[in-house]
Amino acid sequence: MRESDRYDSLFQYYAEEAGFTGNDWLRFKAQVRAESAFKPDAVSHVGAKGLAQFMPATWGEWGKGKSVIDPEASIDAQIRYMKWLLNRVTTWECAWAAYNWGIGNVLKVWQDPQWRLKLPLETKGYLNNIEKYFEEYTNGN
Repeated sequence: MRESDRYDSLFQYYAEEAGFTGNDWLRFKAQVRAESAFKPDAVSHVGAKGLAQFMPATWGEWGKGKSVIDPEASIDAQIRYMKWLLNRVTTWECAWAAYNWGIGNVLKVWQDPQWRLKLPLETKGYLNNIEKYFEEYTNGN
């Protein structure tokens, strides 16, 4: 089994549990690839941790008291948090941007037709990577 496929059943299970359908679970898989390259013990330069790279305060809200380096807990929290973000900004792109840059920042720009141009370079790259990985997964790569 490829390392990148190790968590597929968790993405599928928690996506379905949260009401996502079809290949939406691949969106979450692509996001985790962009976040941590599937490394449960990953730590970013700003202190985000785990597969889905949660900052401590956000993990405190979404982690259900579990360890941030627990892959199942991280995927569960990622999907629940993304659902919450999607309910506020309505598109996958805006939700991913909010996950990376912060919901407050995205709410200031998301209704502008040129909102993507207002993102920091890091967030633009993050979105591009997720979209590229999602396309790979949906094309069977």
